[in-house]
Amino acid sequence: MRPRDIKTVMEVHADELMAIPGVTGVAIGEMEDKTPCILVLVVDSSGEIVRDVPDILEGYPVRLLESGEIKPMRGG
Repeated sequence: MRPRDIKTVMEVHADELMAIPGVTGVAIGEMEDKTPCILVLVVDSSGEIVRDVPDILEGYPVRLLESGEIKPMRGG
């Protein structure tokens, strides 16, 4: 069985990651060594969220990025 590409893995798991309190977004990113990863944007990277977000999804590393709260822009 061929492993899924990182975009598919991100899309498959996006809803479950977004359901974790404090998660504000999910994207494809890179680790410090340039390895592709699933990037999980969080309001605050301390406390329970670190425990609730997995370290690996289908073989891809998961990296937390503290983004703070994300709000839509007003106007258009």
